[in-house]
Amino acid sequence: MSSLRNISTFFNFFLPLFLILASQTKANFNSNLIEKACTIYKPNWDFNFCIKLLNSDPKISSTQTPFDLAIAIIKAGNSQASKTQDYINKKHSHEGGTSPVVSSALSVCSKWYGGVVGAFVTALDDVQEKKFQSASDHVESANDFAMNCEEAFASRNVQDDDISKGDNLVMYFSLSVGVVINVLGETINYTTF
Repeated sequence: MSSLRNISTFFNFFLPLFLILASQTKANFNSNLIEKACTIYKPNWDFNFCIKLLNSDPKISSTQTPFDLAIAIIKAGNSQASKTQDYINKKHSHEGGTSPVVSSALSVCSKWYGGVVGAFVTALDDVQEKKFQSASDHVESANDFAMNCEEAFASRNVQDDDISKGDNLVMYFSLSVGVVINVLGETINYTTF
């Protein structure tokens, strides 16, 4: 009877403690993944903004592996790119005749954002197929295409804050997931030797 009481005491005390420690370990592991994803050495890169952005999406903040994190960030990036593309296309159809300069910038951005969305879709397929180098190239292209849109406005001396915000968010999603994809690629390379 005494041994049953000891086992019961053990489980009543240590099991909750173990569960608390296990949940903190998962949270710390995920926090470390997101911090690593946001560690980018680029002018105008805001590490804290990146952390807040990625943690604000429960599908990203709840991931437990680099693979799942890459998938979640790509999906979030694609969602943002699609919203920006929709905004550009709606604005272009409504403002096409009002200003040739703005219309020209919107037309250029519409084409570039077709590439941004396509690059995220292809990167998602690449990650799922464990083609990490190709996925890395595609998320880099997504960023480049969004920056080309930003340049289309800047070179015409026009500004659209909503498009600039979309371009900026695409940059954060694409560059941070690029870090995660590179980690996945390194993991695969080390395990194959």
